[in-house]
Amino acid sequence: MRAHESTITVHFWNLAAYTNGQLVGDWVDLDQCKDLDDFEAKVKAVTKGAEELLVSASECDFGITFSEYSDLGSIWEAHSALLEILEDERDAFAEYLAYIGGVESLDECVRSWRDAYCGRFNSIEEYAWSFAEDCYPDLANVPPGFRVEVDTATWESDHWISATGNVFRSI
Repeated sequence: MRAHESTITVHFWNLAAYTNGQLVGDWVDLDQCKDLDDFEAKVKAVTKGAEELLVSASECDFGITFSEYSDLGSIWEAHSALLEILEDERDAFAEYLAYIGGVESLDECVRSWRDAYCGRFNSIEEYAWSFAEDCYPDLANVPPGFRVEVDTATWESDHWISATGNVFRSI
């Protein structure tokens, strides 16, 4: 993957043609579009100027998906938002977006995700120790046999960890 790509591609159908049994549409790669106007022009070209569109499929390396009737503006907003995220944090952004409600919650996700994202860890316990050592640097000097156990149930009430190890604060 090249830098500054959202990797979002969407397949559009001309809805009127589709309901009449004709398949008029194709894939549009948002990384190949300069701006929203260019994106809209490419969609119009592949759907032969359709007034109504149907999103039949979408692909993204970061797991972002769209509903069948997503409007072009919200698809472009998701693409633009993903471009603003650091490359090594994009999978975390996509997981957070899915957690808070998908593309329909994009505005909320963009506003809150930086405050919610804590980093990538192997477990909540590892995150808790990292957090504690940041707050109390002397904890790093305590021998492992003298460390207390972390109450992971309490930490999990305020945080959640994805399957890939991204930790988020519950907001």
